[in-house]
This record gives sequence, C-alpha cells and structure tokens, in this order.
Amino acid sequence: MKARIALAAAITTLAAAPFASAGRDTTAPTLVYTVPVLLTDKKIELTETRLPRGAMLRYQVVNDGSRKYAFQIRNATTRPIPLHGRALIRVNWDHRGHFVYRTIYRGNPAGPLGSINVF
Repeated sequence: MKARIALAAAITTLAAAPFASAGRDTTAPTLVYTVPVLLTDKKIELTETRLPRGAMLRYQVVNDGSRKYAFQIRNATTRPIPLHGRALIRVNWDHRGHFVYRTIYRGNPAGPLGSINVF
C-alpha cells in the first residue's frame, strides 16, 4: 500500500515538472515611466530617488543651466545638452543598491550630484 502511494506521488511530481518555472521573471520591466530631470548650475531636480528593483525609467533631462551639461546616471550618460535643450536616458534598475547621478561638464564631474536607492 505504501509503495503504491509513493509511486503515485512520484508520477504526479514528474507530470507537473514541465509546468514549474524557475526563471528570473521578478526583474523583468513591465512599464516605462517618464521622470523629468532639471539641470541647473547649483542643483539637479529629480523626483524619483527611491525605486523598486526592476523599474524601467525614461529620464527626460532639461538643461536650464548656463553651460552645456551632460547628465550621468548609473552607467548611462547623455550627450552635452545645449542651453534649454532636452535629452532622454532610459535605465532599467535591475540591481539593488545605491547609485549616484551627476552633471558632467567637458567630460568631468561638475557641480551638483545626488543618489538613487534601489530596493
């Protein structure tokens, strides 16, 4: 009797195995959110600084400073943005941690910076 129950349990387990999933679906981005970023000479205005892992964000960067600044966030950098110009950066926040964003002038970090926490 115990052997029949064990055999039935084994067959049920083997039959259900193809339907089991062990993929990395938890970090797949679902929606792309647009976040405005304003660069000035003294600050960077960025509203979303605490994000869940797997968030996909499109940063719409506007340069309101007195120089051509580029914007760097995580491993993405815009081209130098002219005065009152715009640029887009798309970032998939798929790793937890603490990440810095900053302005770049002539290839070097310049002026304000901030940080984003991904949980």
